[in-house]
Amino acid sequence: MSLKPKKKSDLKKIENKMKRKESRMNTKELLPPYTMIVSEGTKTEPIYLRGFASKINEKYKDLVRENHIEVYGTGNNTNGLIRFVDRKRASGDWAKFQKIWLVYDKDDFPLDNFDNTQFEAESRKDVSMSVAWSNESIELWFVLHFQDYISNNGRSQYIQILNNYLDYSKVREDLFDLLMEHGSLENAKRRARKAYDEFIKSGITAPSGMAPATRMFELVEELQGYLQK
Repeated sequence: MSLKPKKKSDLKKIENKMKRKESRMNTKELLPPYTMIVSEGTKTEPIYLRGFASKINEKYKDLVRENHIEVYGTGNNTNGLIRFVDRKRASGDWAKFQKIWLVYDKDDFPLDNFDNTQFEAESRKDVSMSVAWSNESIELWFVLHFQDYISNNGRSQYIQILNNYLDYSKVREDLFDLLMEHGSLENAKRRARKAYDEFIKSGITAPSGMAPATRMFELVEELQGYLQK
């Protein structure tokens, strides 16, 4: 018994189905991974980071209905960030997220808490978890948009410097736009990476020993990559 050749209409259906499948695959490759950025702060860090997230989600809105980059301010201390993420993942609320970024400051927390958060996060095998800490605070990252800073004088000094360049407030809703307009993101990345690398080269690997320093440049570079696709 010989098989009948497929009708042209059937072949066209198969061709269209293959094209749709290929289109979905290409779209998936273009999209950023589902990423949750978790901060210990509930104001300054989320306000700033949502500036990036909104631009990325806007870029891909025609390809996908839901946001791929989200930001959540927990109000938890440094030591509680990973436990918070674990609870969210265990409950299924954050099951879709392929990458987790932890954003936190040194502040006045015990040195072990600050250091161990990085060591534990980067040793996780069940989820991609990265850290973007600042020693002492995220305001250091903001300062680096305008100038070098190598003195270890703490967050009060950062805020004084920022007020030389702009009317700084931790709760300004336009904080992201303000820094992008008046500062230099590229200089901030360069300065932060240089300071971090110098600590590593000198044999200092514990975050608590790196002051002033921040790893915000790593998170920002990843987010920029999604905007440049």
